[in-house]
Amino acid sequence: MRIHIDIDQCDGQGQCNLQAADLYLIDDDGFAARADFEVPAGAEEAAERGAASCPMAAIDVLTD
Repeated sequence: MRIHIDIDQCDGQGQCNLQAADLYLIDDDGFAARADFEVPAGAEEAAERGAASCPMAAIDVLTD
């Protein structure tokens, strides 16, 4: 599983980080710090919660 965040759509509310701070890294201004990352085994549920919590729908969960 991979996560893709549309950095241009992210408005810095940080809801994803509240759901899974170890996955959804944010910068000093509260915006997503990385656009793409691999979800470690066992963290899939947290990744999906973080994606679902985004009020801007800026996060896509990509599966193989």
